[in-house]
Amino acid sequence: METISEALELKNEGKISEAVQLLKSYVNEADDVERFDVAQLLHEWGLLNDASDVYEDMLVIYPKDCYVKLLLAEVYIELGEDEKVIDLLESIDPEDDSYVTSLVVFADFYQSQGLFEVAEKKLEEAKSIEPDEPIIDLAFAELAFSNGEYQKSIPFYQKVERYDDEIDAVNIKERLAEVLSSVGNWEEALSYYELIELETPDQLFKYGYTAFQLDRYDISTRVWNQLIGVDAEYTSVYPLLAQALYEEGALQEAFNTTVQGIEKDEHNNELYLLAAQYAVKLKKLEKAVDYLKEALAIDPAYEDGIELLLTLYIENEQYNEAKDLVEELMRLEGYPVVLNWRAAQVYNELEEYELAKTHFEQAAPSYSEEPDFLKEYGMFLVEEGDFYKAKQILDSYLKVIPEDDEVREFLTRMQEQ
Repeated sequence: METISEALELKNEGKISEAVQLLKSYVNEADDVERFDVAQLLHEWGLLNDASDVYEDMLVIYPKDCYVKLLLAEVYIELGEDEKVIDLLESIDPEDDSYVTSLVVFADFYQSQGLFEVAEKKLEEAKSIEPDEPIIDLAFAELAFSNGEYQKSIPFYQKVERYDDEIDAVNIKERLAEVLSSVGNWEEALSYYELIELETPDQLFKYGYTAFQLDRYDISTRVWNQLIGVDAEYTSVYPLLAQALYEEGALQEAFNTTVQGIEKDEHNNELYLLAAQYAVKLKKLEKAVDYLKEALAIDPAYEDGIELLLTLYIENEQYNEAKDLVEELMRLEGYPVVLNWRAAQVYNELEEYELAKTHFEQAAPSYSEEPDFLKEYGMFLVEEGDFYKAKQILDSYLKVIPEDDEVREFLTRMQEQ
């Protein structure tokens, strides 16, 4: 045991190759218990071939030792030695005390192969033999989890939750937090997240996202700021953190977060859009326009960015800028259909009525049930003197918005005249 302790000390000092060499040179003179320890250490350190060599030698001496077979099978699974896994596990007699464990290992093997139904059958057999064995329930939970069947995994995780302190491989409370969150059970998920110590960026992100779904922006901002402190390159958190800050009333901090995020991810359109939206609220119109132009430079078909930029131009009566943008984007193949509607609005404001009419007609098939479009198009046609078509369009509008008495009365007066 002194040699093994020495190897562990070398490993802790970062002298891994020396630690491994010491174990490999010692294994032949070690007793059976020490050989187990050496093999397990080699396995833990990722030296799978070396670990399998030790276990194989032990099986030569103890060919019926099912415990060794199980440990070796786990190594073979990681090595991808499928036939050896099957041969080993099938050699374990159903009457042996290790048989149930072999079924669980078998299930793990088939799960790693993507054969989830076969894995489940192995676990069902194990369950029929040992119905109260928590390891089997955990295996069922992990199988469902890995297959994305989160709802199915929940009762199994809940059954083994009381063994959480005894299970090293999986943090049950963390798993419950994740699966409950995945099925939209945000309240219960949050209660589990609050029970566990979170360290990794993914854990912090999921905790913050769960709180975000419950409008607990105080938790989201705290946790996501902690995440950025751990990993500032975790760029997917910046848009959400900015939104949480905004909801908390911290507008300037929200804007600053989008700017910080853009510095880390220059191709994230969502960040440019949020930066523009917050810039507008901060009365920084030029900055908003700049961010939207950046977004469209990355993706000229980014509809949300197009909509906001055109809205800003139109609201500020910058019709020529709006016209230039529309015409530039419409030169692109497969431009968003909303541009036809926006082009019609811009040309109408610039009194280029023929062009406005053309684009209203092009937009009409896509917006035949959009009340704002129908009303706008119908009123444009009235101004153009095309009363017959205007009536058709406004009638269609009233089918969508029958409570608009003003338009109904207008149509009545128009028909009387």
